Amino acid sequence: MFLFFWAMSATALMFWIGGVVWPGGLPGVMASMGNGAVALFGAFHIPAAICGVLLWQWRRRTMVPRYRVMLEGATLYFGLAVLFGIFLNYLLVSTMGSVVDPAMPSMM
Repeated sequence: MFLFFWAMSATALMFWIGGVVWPGGLPGVMASMGNGAVALFGAFHIPAAICGVLLWQWRRRTMVPRYRVMLEGATLYFGLAVLFGIFLNYLLVSTMGSVVDPAMPSMM
């Protein structure tokens, strides 16, 4: 769990740094990664957030303050990314419902 969390944290950091230095920014990074890798990377944010909370709960008292702050920051990033993704999916579904409903025949 520890290795997965830090590997995911390093991958996320490289993703955002790549968005700054890659030609085309984040869309260019995502295009070069491919749809499957981007979807897998996004899906791994959920277990990374869970691992971060568990590691924070289990190891925070024994960690060096610098590593504890890194753990808390990465956990906060993954958790907020998951919540933001859920919120954006809710907005998409609620607006798509208003677009699709008039085209669908009413059963009543």
